[in-house]
Amino acid sequence: MADPETIKIEDYVLSPVEKIYITYKGQKPLSIVKQADNIMKIGVDISASSLFNMHFKYDTTDGSFYNKLYAKRGFDKFTNALFYIEFNGQQNLETGEGDIRIIIYATIVTEFPYANSLQRSMWWSYYHMFYKIYRNRCRIAAEKYVYKLRDTFMQISGITAP
Repeated sequence: MADPETIKIEDYVLSPVEKIYITYKGQKPLSIVKQADNIMKIGVDISASSLFNMHFKYDTTDGSFYNKLYAKRGFDKFTNALFYIEFNGQQNLETGEGDIRIIIYATIVTEFPYANSLQRSMWWSYYHMFYKIYRNRCRIAAEKYVYKLRDTFMQISGITAP
């Protein structure tokens, strides 16, 4: 039997803005990146097994760095929310002064497996009649987690709102 294909629906959680930007200029911005794992766990209410580090780059010649990590929070068998944080900045190697730009965003992904065209049409009917309402509730819950993540991030790292 062939592997089932999937219907994949992916949307940004925040709309119409899609991303939250936070900038910080001051002493030791790289220490904020070191706290990111704990901040993600608190802000999204997940365990360490749902947290993934995608990229970490650090240049020892000029102190520039880039880090991207994401957390996966499942709502049910078909829908997951993915919360992303990107850090881009630089820190002076001698004085510790620097700046950082933080980008926070989330996507909600729904995947329905199907094996044939009849099952595919049944999934689309089910989605439009019933599941779309539930998925919108998941999106609203994920949006609350994004704002909780932003507030937790600003509180723990000591960044004040502009």
